[in-house]
Amino acid sequence: MPKLTDIFPELPGVYIMRDKDNNVLYVGKAKVLQNRLRSYLNPENPRIRDMVSYVDQVDYIITSSEMEALILENNLIKQYKPPYNVRLRDDKTYPYILVTKERYPTLTVTRRMEEEGEYFGPYTSTQALRAVIHVIRRRFKIRSCKGDPSRFRNACLNYHIGLCSAPCINDSESFRKQYLESVKEAIRVLNGNSKEIIDSLKEEMFQMAAEMNFEKAALLRDQIWALEKVTEKQYAVSDRKIDADIFALFSLKSKYTVVVLFVRRGILIGLEDFDIENPGEEDILGAFVTAFYRNGNPPPSLILVNQEIKDKQLIEEWLTSRSQKRVEIKHPKRGDLKKLLDIAEKNAMERFSQKIVNIDDPLKSLQEILGLSKIPEVIEGYDISNIRGKTAVGSMVVFRNGVPDKSSYRKFRIKTVEGPNDYAMLQEVIWRRLDNEDWGLPDLMLIDGGLGQVGAVKEVLDSKGLDIPVIGLAKREEVIWFPEGNNLRLSRRSQALKLLQKIRDEAHRFAVKYHHQLREKELESSLLEVPGVGRERMKRILSNYPDLGMLKDIPVEEISKRCSIPKNVAENVKRWLETL
Repeated sequence: MPKLTDIFPELPGVYIMRDKDNNVLYVGKAKVLQNRLRSYLNPENPRIRDMVSYVDQVDYIITSSEMEALILENNLIKQYKPPYNVRLRDDKTYPYILVTKERYPTLTVTRRMEEEGEYFGPYTSTQALRAVIHVIRRRFKIRSCKGDPSRFRNACLNYHIGLCSAPCINDSESFRKQYLESVKEAIRVLNGNSKEIIDSLKEEMFQMAAEMNFEKAALLRDQIWALEKVTEKQYAVSDRKIDADIFALFSLKSKYTVVVLFVRRGILIGLEDFDIENPGEEDILGAFVTAFYRNGNPPPSLILVNQEIKDKQLIEEWLTSRSQKRVEIKHPKRGDLKKLLDIAEKNAMERFSQKIVNIDDPLKSLQEILGLSKIPEVIEGYDISNIRGKTAVGSMVVFRNGVPDKSSYRKFRIKTVEGPNDYAMLQEVIWRRLDNEDWGLPDLMLIDGGLGQVGAVKEVLDSKGLDIPVIGLAKREEVIWFPEGNNLRLSRRSQALKLLQKIRDEAHRFAVKYHHQLREKELESSLLEVPGVGRERMKRILSNYPDLGMLKDIPVEEISKRCSIPKNVAENVKRWLETL
């Protein structure tokens, strides 16, 4: 790490740690930048020491407050996706069902709590959720159109196929009373009181089967599954009608699992677990809670955690400002809330144990499935990333015993291939990789692609006289391809397939990340050619808009004001972006 002196101010802000190749390793915030950065001089935590060993440069941005630093930190983490920051792998948000507050309420699926009405969720299975919406509309004939239904003169198709009672043509007080009763019944189902409707659907399913109408019976079976899927984990965990998200972190050595329980109205409605790899934070749980809500997951009024969070008050203020209601974070030591936390901790420990026990199973399964002479302890994954042949790069990721070995990752900028030719680019990457004999050889090579990509790699291996097993895993179809031209489709539940998908997706992520970094550097260099943009103005533009692409949708006046540049220069920047 570079020598830390008094060059860092005693002010709040955000710091950006980069390696010798200018890649962003970690983004952090600080109430006092100088104090925070000095703490990295002799870190006691081995995880932090490992990260610091790669740091070559530290940039910083001063902010007016610690809250502004937190907001900027979140934006930069979303932009750069640093490897040592805690992030949700797919940055997922969860869907809710909204019953709107209108004269004739409607049921919709949403991921934002912005509209007035009653919300149910979050739900972890989107497929089951949409099926439940269909069942409820079919059963209670609740409209799906938006806005005032009286603006329509005629009933839509949903009315004619039995999915809507058509308030657009039946607007009377008696009809409205009946409609609102149907909405109340639908809400009862969403609150978990679905036994009556499930029993009715089962009776109808058996009747359809008896009449040899198996297609209709299968449809009813799927609807029953959806209702059971959405309500199967719904049971009372508190006499108090509380809304809470409960976070429990469990760790062993350098492995971490977080379980999140979703409790609404005192009912446990869902559970999710997450693995955290290679975190650079000291406060892992606090960083995870921030990451969980970073992308728009609306927080309830109460958040429970099984460890004290360092920036508890700051995170509370940030969540409160985002949700327009007071949000509290608690670490209960006794009472009913502690019992809820105990449930989360038990689940975290159980899921962690399952993953540790089963870690070798996918490798043994791969050996048998692929007919390998030994367990593939070392697997290398490869991918190519480019835009029509421009800024082409390749990636190599390494998994040892089913776990990523990030210190062995390598990236390649394509040197010999011009134009869009993924096969030739892949061959160049493999040639260059094999020329580095001190890296050792893998037990298996996994290529992101199909038969063509696998064949291209096999040609290189043959020319080198190497007998390294190589396979491809094509996206969407998730089919394993062999050099001989045959393929194999594994069960979606297969642990071996999940491991291959993880390696393939990691190679893709690493390649895309490097491609974006190079692309961004090219854009920054090109930005200096825009009339009126020098280095100082470029710094101001990039500090306000790290992703230059976002400028396309921002008015010239706003760019000019935020970046302190003349309006005509902002117009030049916009015109430059349109030519890319």
